[in-house]
Amino acid sequence: MGVRFPVDGASSSRTDGQTVESGGVPRCTRDSPPEAPRLSRRTKRRRPSRRDGCSVSSATGSWSWRRSDVKPGELEILQNAIAFIPEEMGIALRRTAYSPNIKERMDASCALFDEEGRMVAQAEHIPVHLGSMPVTIEVLRKEMGGSLAEGDQVIVNDPYRGGSHLPDITLVKPVFHRDALRGYAVSKAHHADVGGSAPGSMPADSVVLEDEGFVIPPTKFLVRGSERRDVVRTISRGSRSPRERLGDVRAQVAANNLGASRYGALLAKYGVAHMGAFTSEIIAYSERRVRAAISRMPRGRWRAEDVLEHPRQDTLIPIRAEVAVGGSGVQVDFGGTARQIEGNLNAPRSVTLSAVYYVFRCLTDPDAPPNSGCYAPISVRAPDGSLVNARPPAAVAAGNVETSSRIVDVLLLAMAQALPDAVPAQSQGTMNNLLLGGRFHGRDFSYYETIAGGEGALPYRDGMDGVHTHMTNTRNTPVEALELAYPLQVEEYRLIPGSGGRGFRRGGDGIRRTVRFLGARGTVTILSDRRSRGPSGLRGGGSGRPGRNVLRRRRAEALPAKTTRRIQRGEAVVVETPGGGGWGPPGADPSDEDPAASRQRPTAHRSRGSSGRP
Repeated sequence: MGVRFPVDGASSSRTDGQTVESGGVPRCTRDSPPEAPRLSRRTKRRRPSRRDGCSVSSATGSWSWRRSDVKPGELEILQNAIAFIPEEMGIALRRTAYSPNIKERMDASCALFDEEGRMVAQAEHIPVHLGSMPVTIEVLRKEMGGSLAEGDQVIVNDPYRGGSHLPDITLVKPVFHRDALRGYAVSKAHHADVGGSAPGSMPADSVVLEDEGFVIPPTKFLVRGSERRDVVRTISRGSRSPRERLGDVRAQVAANNLGASRYGALLAKYGVAHMGAFTSEIIAYSERRVRAAISRMPRGRWRAEDVLEHPRQDTLIPIRAEVAVGGSGVQVDFGGTARQIEGNLNAPRSVTLSAVYYVFRCLTDPDAPPNSGCYAPISVRAPDGSLVNARPPAAVAAGNVETSSRIVDVLLLAMAQALPDAVPAQSQGTMNNLLLGGRFHGRDFSYYETIAGGEGALPYRDGMDGVHTHMTNTRNTPVEALELAYPLQVEEYRLIPGSGGRGFRRGGDGIRRTVRFLGARGTVTILSDRRSRGPSGLRGGGSGRPGRNVLRRRRAEALPAKTTRRIQRGEAVVVETPGGGGWGPPGADPSDEDPAASRQRPTAHRSRGSSGRP
């Protein structure tokens, strides 16, 4: 069972609301087309005007600014300086982490916030992490704002208090300059084990949150630079791999220290007032760019739905959304979505916001500086107690990884009706979470990985083979690193030819990964989806092939999409991931009325696993 930490600061009241505006900035990492996709064959793209507050050069990507206290040249310099701070934090975190999941897969994210709790910069890391960070800062400022001091660092993983799921542990360092709070350096990382009923802390049969591990509300891990022994002791006792856990937490502390130092140096160089003017201007600029992009979209309301495979029943769970585009804003309403379930597909509010922000980051202006201004035009209604805004103490392990993926699919289906030439077919739609754990040479171990699959095809190219898509942005675990760290052997790791959907543009192929267990006795958990039906094609394209899970014993045993069970020495787990959907019927481009336009689009290149992040 999980362990609950004592609460620092104020009350433990929940901050969930049904309507949320603005937030963090998940980075859109899929390729942008060499030329902007057409919104309509009869509509010219309007160039930003002076009324938008900026002018953009299509040739250089440079911009001019409204009047402010910061000169345009300084804005360009400061934007680049502050944008690299979270990237540098991520490099430091990867180099100092203990677990392969962070140092090899880079399942971690970093960002900077100003003293008002607005995100001012983020690294190109994990969308589901980045979009939830503003909720973390919102809760921390409300519950602990007055008690923070220089040298403190706050730790939290409670999904109902700004977290996402329990393995994702967030560290926040307040940045002080001349004895005043001026911002926050934030890192979030997926830890391979935080306790719970199964190794890896994502049991397929979890019902309540504490089945999945220890729960940390916003709590000081460092007090004026010194670790709290009670918090260290609770983490050590709660995890199956305490040395690795504390090593990873301390790596996050180091990354935050670096980020705070770099941000403090900018404050010292340019002054607090100057930096305040800069952050306000850059946030306002990003908002203007996103609103300008929304204003060029067709106005209307579009509805869509898709399903998840229930972890405990042979049924499907619907997620429904209506997207309303009008003026320079977007409203997303999840009314009609299933209620929360007895299982772990429930998503907290922070995860749902992450998925929504990611989609509109991709569809509006991916090149706008990523900060809180990008999401001021977006409002979200998620009914309380639904699958996309669950109430405690519901389990949420798969909500973070699987439900977030399906929210993206639903929103893209809705927006495909408005922007038929700008939206890809469905990608694999699952993270294919594989967890193996047990004892080896007298020590407990926990291995965790998400496995790549097929990308959905786009109007201008085929989908990529074997890549992580949408809400994840991790690398794979190199076979050599995996086999060195764990009693596991990778017997097969290859593409599944033909698993992508057919079409004018073909969907990317999925992957087969076979891992043999070499420990004495252990536990395997799989949290996956798209096992009963494959990702859909778009505009006449074919569906991708569904995924498949198999346990190889003396005879092969098919496994359900979500399962936790015992595994013995010599047995192997086979995970086959879905292919991406195709775009358009085979043969002719359904968007073409002008043959000259077809000749101007780039020729599709069929990638073979070397592109993207396998």
